[in-house]
Amino acid sequence: MAFYETPRFPTAISFGSAGGPGYSTDVVVLNSGAESRNQNLSQARLKFDLAPAVKTQALLDTLIAYFRIMKGRTHGFRFQDPFDYTVPGGASSGVFIAIGSDRYQMYVRYTNAAGTEDRLISKPVASTIIVKDPAGTTRTLTTDYTLDSMTGIATAVLAGSPSLVLATWTGQFDVPVRFDTDELRLSLRNKAVYDWGPIPVIEIRV
Repeated sequence: MAFYETPRFPTAISFGSAGGPGYSTDVVVLNSGAESRNQNLSQARLKFDLAPAVKTQALLDTLIAYFRIMKGRTHGFRFQDPFDYTVPGGASSGVFIAIGSDRYQMYVRYTNAAGTEDRLISKPVASTIIVKDPAGTTRTLTTDYTLDSMTGIATAVLAGSPSLVLATWTGQFDVPVRFDTDELRLSLRNKAVYDWGPIPVIEIRV
């Protein structure tokens, strides 16, 4: 299997899809009525249904071609979540967490009064990313840091440089996904009028 960095899944379809983040929780109800709950995922996993977005023959043709090239569930690709693809956005901010003396992983931090969740970002849209240090000064790509758009890892140009410690970032990011079906089940009601079932995509870890 492979992961295709380009082309990104067409936003003309993703922006009409339905879905969002989901968790996996085991819930056991005791005889007393009390519950025991076990969280299986440390972070949410996105799931989307593309079917609501496919409204024209042109979009259907685009979807079929993309599905064939991805070989159903075989290969992964970039997908823009229409509801959450940019920082700042709502109660979120872009942060870096050190993974070495000069390497930093991009995260989105979601915050409210109950706490925070840090979401790993592995597919930033590099051309949109702006990095600022704690003083609010914009850091310069290639001069101060490099950014791997396939992993979301930023590296300080000088080893041990503090330029990304407590730094923040703004910009857009994609989600790595795959189709969660190996079949497109289409039916033709009459000329150019189609029906189809769910067309699911699901987030993957890369």
